[in-house]
Amino acid sequence: MESFEEKVNSRLDENGEINVKDILDLFWRLKWWIVGAMFAALLLGFIYVRLQTPTYERTAAVMLSSGDSSTSSELALLSDLSGRRMTRKIDNEVYILKSPSLMQRVVEELGLETRYYRYFVPIGNGHIHILRGLFDVKRGEYYNDNPFALRIENDPLYPDELQPQSIYIKFKNRDSQNLIVKKMTINGKKVKEAKGRYAYGEAITVGAHKYYVDMLLPAEMIDGDIYECVRNSSFRTAQGFLTRLDAAVVQGSQRYANASDVVALTMTDAIPRRAEDILNTLITKDNEEARAFSSQTTRATVEFIDSRLEEISKDLGDAETQYKNYQASSSVVDITSQSQLALTSDQAYQDQLNEVRMQLRILDMVSSYLAETPEGVYKVIPTNIGITDTGLNNVIASYDNLVAERNRMVANSSESNPRVVSMNSQLEDSKKAIELSVDNLKKVYSIRENELRKTISSSQRSIANIPQQQFQLQQLSRQLDVIEPLFLLLQQKREETQIALYSTADNFRVIEPAYGNTRPVKPNSRMIYLLMLVLGFAIPPGIVWLRTLLKSKVETKKDVEDRLDASVLAVLPHNKNGSYALIPKNGRDATSEAFRMLRSNLQYLKDVQVIQVTSSVPGEGKSYVSANIALSISHTGKKVVLVGMDLRKPAIRKIFKGIQADDHKSVVSYMIGKCTDIDSMIIPSGVNPNLDIIVAGPVPPNPTELLTQPEGEKIIRYLRDKYDYIIIDSAPYLPVSDSFLINSYVDATLYTVRSNYTSLKLLDEVADVMKSASKPIRNVSVVLNDLDLDANRYRYGYGYGYGYGYGYGYGYGYGYGYGYGYGYGDDEKEGEEGKNTLTKRVKKGVDKLTGKKEEE
Repeated sequence: MESFEEKVNSRLDENGEINVKDILDLFWRLKWWIVGAMFAALLLGFIYVRLQTPTYERTAAVMLSSGDSSTSSELALLSDLSGRRMTRKIDNEVYILKSPSLMQRVVEELGLETRYYRYFVPIGNGHIHILRGLFDVKRGEYYNDNPFALRIENDPLYPDELQPQSIYIKFKNRDSQNLIVKKMTINGKKVKEAKGRYAYGEAITVGAHKYYVDMLLPAEMIDGDIYECVRNSSFRTAQGFLTRLDAAVVQGSQRYANASDVVALTMTDAIPRRAEDILNTLITKDNEEARAFSSQTTRATVEFIDSRLEEISKDLGDAETQYKNYQASSSVVDITSQSQLALTSDQAYQDQLNEVRMQLRILDMVSSYLAETPEGVYKVIPTNIGITDTGLNNVIASYDNLVAERNRMVANSSESNPRVVSMNSQLEDSKKAIELSVDNLKKVYSIRENELRKTISSSQRSIANIPQQQFQLQQLSRQLDVIEPLFLLLQQKREETQIALYSTADNFRVIEPAYGNTRPVKPNSRMIYLLMLVLGFAIPPGIVWLRTLLKSKVETKKDVEDRLDASVLAVLPHNKNGSYALIPKNGRDATSEAFRMLRSNLQYLKDVQVIQVTSSVPGEGKSYVSANIALSISHTGKKVVLVGMDLRKPAIRKIFKGIQADDHKSVVSYMIGKCTDIDSMIIPSGVNPNLDIIVAGPVPPNPTELLTQPEGEKIIRYLRDKYDYIIIDSAPYLPVSDSFLINSYVDATLYTVRSNYTSLKLLDEVADVMKSASKPIRNVSVVLNDLDLDANRYRYGYGYGYGYGYGYGYGYGYGYGYGYGYGYGDDEKEGEEGKNTLTKRVKKGVDKLTGKKEEE
């Protein structure tokens, strides 16, 4: 089997390089096809661009906020200790940004579950030119500017269970206030009962659901085109948008150098404003979720603090109430001060009691002193003995002064002195007054003494209760000391947590909100036109190149020379005059010239008189070649005889239709002994007097056995003496051994190979036969038949696949699967009957491409 290197080498020139001249010649011959293909490709590209919905690209850049929580740091430390480092946060955030759940919330936020389209009608209303309608977008989508809204009652309980719904509506005209439901599908199935005419606001009932068309614009502002409303679940809608979303970490770009925490979000959509809204809302929703997730612990802390504050507030209130009640019941405000005050008061009461008692004793002394003084004796009463009552002291002082004055008078006079007597009377009165005052003071001091005794007794009882009160107050105070700081701490922590809750930073900081170019990214018209130009330029040569890569038939002289160790004596062009046409004597056509060239080349073969013309399989034109070469030689005045020794499929009669042939005077008749006169077998050709013919005769059942007999050689030996050249039309070489038997008495062999018919594999097999010692071909030369010179100037290469057969219906046969047998009529026909069907179609296609007309 031919190797790939051999296939490649067959396309190289003698220096081992690609033949640039052939390639340039190929492009030059296909120049108009290339121009036409490029124009057609550009036209197709233009139509494609016009029919495509423009797609715009929007990009947003965000930076991941820094600062991990302590919990995250601890988790990362534990992860490092366990040997499994946690995934980088930025990668996790990219995954979250592309999650279906986040996109679903964006869809629900923007209300993208319901989408509205308008189908333009190029003919009818007259407002759109027909050519523009053919090449313009016929399906336009609304975004927040739809002229109507579809409202549905009894939607599914769970929105994710909503099946895809599509409803086509046509507004009849601007004045009728009617609309027509053209078609409605739910989950891809048509809903027939929805079709019909409805008034604005009238319910379109489908099963348990009712559809209402709410007009958002006046009816006169709505064109009479067809509108489509598509409803889907938010999850399915989100899935569709996710296919057009890309999120990637920006690594060291020119715009963001060393920005390993920058994420670029890219969204493509037919509506640029919707793409911007989706990206911006996606960032907002991600920040909201991040804040909600980050504040989960903080909110739990706030809830815990609030619950503890509620409990502690109750405990603190109970403790304060007990403390106040005990203070109120025990009349205790400050136990230390009150105990100190109680001791001081008790001492004061004791001092007062002692003072009262001392005054009573002094008064008793005064009373005793007065009682012990005889009547008529007047003595001075001491006044500095500690009496505190001023009135008594004044009375006593007056009494003492009067006693002193009396005593002076008595000393200077007698007691009978009237003045002394008067003074004595005064002294008695004063003495009685003093006694009365002393008695009254005694009563007062006695009462005071009793009161002080009671007060001191009560004070001493209070002082005795102070340790117990102090213990109780200390217990209650300890409860307050425990509860109150905890209450204050929780209040402080609650305020701090509330501040932290409302000061949570966004997960992403927006560097650049969604933005983009006004030019669509799809379709890329420039790239499409360039690609179409390249395709248009490459398709014609590519078809030819592909055809040569896939070819399995001989096409050029080089194909023969590369495979057979034999010279190609002539290349016969395709004969447009028919399969069995004979060349004219003085013809100037290419076929006549080719046979003259073959005739001339035969003259260079030494000692050649008997020439066998054979081929690999039927249909290659060996009979055509043998007849015309014999005729061409006869035109030079040489005596030539054409002997038909293809006993299986004789074709000479079909070529020389005017001859009077008799089967009883033929090669077969001579071999079986029914004819013994060779001269009687010779008949004139009727074309040239120098050309005679011996026909093969009837088809025998045993042609091989006949050819093994010496009669065949006798015929040739006899003819050698009568003719200058003997041309033998023999059977194909590969299927049967007839030509091998004839080969023993011929001088040379013309091996016929037909362009676009003979399999390349057959040539390989012929080459093996030529090299074989058991079945040699004597003095072989090759004739390439039926070559389309114009079509094959740039064809080169190899193909694959072959097969042939040669049978008669008698059991004789030899084949490889194609069955070139005797089951069809003119087997030597130069027509297309025996060609491989695939090769025939490819050849015709390339012939059309290169301008060659089909054969008749």
